[in-house]
Formats: sequence, structure tokens, C-alpha cells
Amino acid sequence: MKKLFQMGIAMLSVIVFSACTSDDTMSKRAEGKYTVERETNMVGLPVGIPFTPITNTVQLNVKAVADYFVNITLPSTSYNYMGQEMTIQEVVIKNIPVIDDLKNGVSIPKHTFKQEEDGKYIEGTISGEIEADGDVDLTIQYRYGSMPFQIKQEFETID
Repeated sequence: MKKLFQMGIAMLSVIVFSACTSDDTMSKRAEGKYTVERETNMVGLPVGIPFTPITNTVQLNVKAVADYFVNITLPSTSYNYMGQEMTIQEVVIKNIPVIDDLKNGVSIPKHTFKQEEDGKYIEGTISGEIEADGDVDLTIQYRYGSMPFQIKQEFETID
């Protein structure tokens, strides 16, 4: 009986150890470079200040940083605000949690972040999913530096 118990513990240890060292972590499922369509819009603009949403094709980079966390690099954004050309440099949103979507992809539950990037604070929310087939659907809304309004960007895989 004692030998059977020891064998059971040994087998359980092998199974647990194998699961912990698997290359198929949630973050590895999400990792990649995705060509997506990005729509940029402004949120919270004063009434009477028009803004036409900008749609363009960009590359979204997702990097695994831990089993259940990724960094997402947002490409730089340029837009015209009241006749002035504005640019937000490339931004890396760090340590975004990812969970299993139960279809071999990952979900990003709504996550609030605040971090400093090149001496400027960036804060906002991010949510979405990266499906097993590489289909991306991601929404991020953030304020960069001392901007009086927020930027909302939606990323979707190009069909």
C-alpha cells in the first residue's frame, strides 16, 4: 500500500511538473505580430469640436512576459486636432493579464493600467481577445500625458 501511494505521488509530481513547464502558456498563445485594422477616435471632446475617426492598417505586437501576462505594443498614432498635427509615439502597455477563452485562444478581461512612458503617464483600459486562428479583437481607451480627452482605439484582424 505504501509503495502504491508513493507511486501515485510520483506520477502526480510528473504531471504537475509537466503542466508547469509547458510551452503552451496563455501568454505564448497570444504572442505574435498581427496585421490589423485600427480605428482611432477621441472620447470626451467638448461639444462643437469635430473629430473624424481615423482608420489605418498597422502591426500590433504581443509579447509573452510571464505565463499569464503579455506586453502589447501600440503603434504610433498621428491625427489632426483643431488644425494641428499631433503624434503619440509607439507605446508598450505592460503586464496585461490573459486567460483561457476555452477555444485554444486567449481573452483579455477588462484591465485598467497606469504607467509612465518616456516621462509621460499613460492610463486607461484594455480588453479583447486573440483567437486560436490569430483573429484579433481588441479595444483600448487611454489618456496620454496631459491630454484633455481620451483616445479610443479598436483593433481588428483584416479579413
